[in-house]
Amino acid sequence: MASLLLDENMPRSAAAGLARAGHDVLTVADAEAGADDRRILALARESGRVLVTFDADFGTRVYQRGEPAPQAILYLRMHPIDGAGAAALALQALAEPVRGQFVVCTREGLRRRPLPPGR
Repeated sequence: MASLLLDENMPRSAAAGLARAGHDVLTVADAEAGADDRRILALARESGRVLVTFDADFGTRVYQRGEPAPQAILYLRMHPIDGAGAAALALQALAEPVRGQFVVCTREGLRRRPLPPGR
């Protein structure tokens, strides 16, 4: 099972669903409420966790700004946001190895892209 860091924009019900599925779940709200995106990336790296978020800015940070990435990022794109749906998308992505990937998760499917080297 994966160790996950859920961004503050993730519903608590998504965290509960992922934990019920056996994943080790830590939320930014519990670890460092109000942390900025740079700190969230660092927290995910330092704790060896996959970052799960609805925030597209993390892609910009690692691909365009060259900020160091965590082991993987799951970027969930869904509207409206619901906890059960978010957990289901994350579980779908986690059904295969995600290490070293930026995974865009939508209701239509998954797109996997390698994270930049130098992680």
